[in-house]
Amino acid sequence: MRITIISGSHRNPSQSIKVARHIQTVLLAKDAADSVEIFSLADNPLPLWDQRVWEGDPEWLELLGPLHTGLRESDGFVIVSPEWHGQVPSGLKNFFLLCSAREVGHKPALIVTVSAGDGGAYPVAELRMSSYKNNRICYIPEQVVVRKVEQVLN
Repeated sequence: MRITIISGSHRNPSQSIKVARHIQTVLLAKDAADSVEIFSLADNPLPLWDQRVWEGDPEWLELLGPLHTGLRESDGFVIVSPEWHGQVPSGLKNFFLLCSAREVGHKPALIVTVSAGDGGAYPVAELRMSSYKNNRICYIPEQVVVRKVEQVLN
């Protein structure tokens, strides 16, 4: 089984990538997956969505081709999102706009949120509410909220 972890923070370094790497290590150590890849938005800033994405624009096809191929080959996903001002970062929302059902549709995904304080629940609600509609990603019922993230997994 191949799992792709999306680290949704634009910041480099970030607590989200720390959590993503920990999840990758655990999944591989427990033989829960044959392959676990991390796609970090900090290392791969994506241009803002525009309608040319859906029109098959060659520039967009070239830019998104490798990402879409990797997502299509994945059997499931872990979405790691920081909580910024009670919200999902704009780059992660943009990521979902750039994905279709061909890449992530009908595949399971675990939501993991990261908070420097006692928060972390708002991004769970936001992702469940608005990031799945057209791309048909299937969030599993459970989620993980990592609170006071700077104090753990160090």
